[in-house]
Amino acid sequence: MAFCDSDGAIYKHPAAIAAFRSGRRFVAVEQEELLPLPDGSTLYVLPERFPVEGRSFKPVSNFNGNKILAVAAFLSSGYLRTYLPAYVKNANAPLLSLWAYCGLVFAGDDFYVPAMRIDSDPRSDPALHRNDGELFKTIKAIRKEYPGNSLVKQLITCSTQYGCLCARNFFLSRYEAPVPTTRTCNALCLGCFSFQKDSGIHVSQYRLAKEPSPEEIAQVMLHHIERVDRAVVSFGQGCEGEPLMRAKDIAQAIKLVRKKTNRGTIHMNTNGSKPDALTMCIDAGLDSVRVSLNSPTEEYYTRYYRPKNYYFNDVLQSIALACKACIFVSLNLFFLPGFTDAESEVKNLFSFLDRFPVDMIQTRNLNIDPDYYLDTIGFVDEPALGIRNLLATVQGRYPDMRLGYYNPPKESF
Repeated sequence: MAFCDSDGAIYKHPAAIAAFRSGRRFVAVEQEELLPLPDGSTLYVLPERFPVEGRSFKPVSNFNGNKILAVAAFLSSGYLRTYLPAYVKNANAPLLSLWAYCGLVFAGDDFYVPAMRIDSDPRSDPALHRNDGELFKTIKAIRKEYPGNSLVKQLITCSTQYGCLCARNFFLSRYEAPVPTTRTCNALCLGCFSFQKDSGIHVSQYRLAKEPSPEEIAQVMLHHIERVDRAVVSFGQGCEGEPLMRAKDIAQAIKLVRKKTNRGTIHMNTNGSKPDALTMCIDAGLDSVRVSLNSPTEEYYTRYYRPKNYYFNDVLQSIALACKACIFVSLNLFFLPGFTDAESEVKNLFSFLDRFPVDMIQTRNLNIDPDYYLDTIGFVDEPALGIRNLLATVQGRYPDMRLGYYNPPKESF
């Protein structure tokens, strides 16, 4: 069992073995679930939460007379956690910040986590991003090339202040480049990175200060597409609201790009709330779309997204029209062990996929306090398949559907 002291130093307990959590239930650690802690992962102390011992499933609140706390890992991109950290909360425990908390254990003297690499694409491997000197050199050059472009200024903030690896890729001319465009949103998601109201949770990053014009958007898209093989440019980022709120301007920007080149994959990450707006973007030349879901169950979806002026059926309509338009369609499915793989959720997911044969599921860890999430959506614990078993079942049932983490280029559609 791993634990923290009050200063955040991590220790291996000499006697207690570790446990994990699935939903709200404690479970034993199984060797086949474990991977060495991936490079670039970070560790977090869990305030006013005590680690749980794996034989008795009881909390351990002190060691050698000193108070101890639970610890968790936040995994590098491309990895999917399979179990949560096991802990018991104090009554005064604060809400956890917006990270995806993964179990953490010692195996020998090394850290291990319950996780699996879900996408072999190297685009966000930490080793590729230990090059700040090169980054700042190219930022200087691109700022000089586009001195008045507000979107370039936003991407500078994202790549430096927020450490966004996607934004760094824009300046380093590789892989996928983000195209944030929109300040407003028509949902109040529990786990929104850029806007929180009365939750007590601080945002991870602020929304862009200025909405770029269609011409500025097209300029950034063309800069990336013309310099990168198999380039992807994507609307809908963590530093913005819902891109379909600016569908008219985005469609205009897409048309400006497509007048000059057919190269590059133009992609949108969206909540899928406005089918007519999505149609406008598809007609303009959108190549792929990724629709976000925390659950295929309407009640859980609504309690998480808290939509304003749209309904779950609008999301379904958007997915249906995108499939009919024959663009590449992904689900951005937020995974939380014990919920996503719960028996009723799996049944609903299969019914959903039978109805909407999407091209890909992007398996993303849900960044939120697990207890806050489960309590707020009103989930009652039930038996779960296990994340690995769920994914194996999905692959067997839908062999033509991809599982992954990143938006693929159209050359691989």
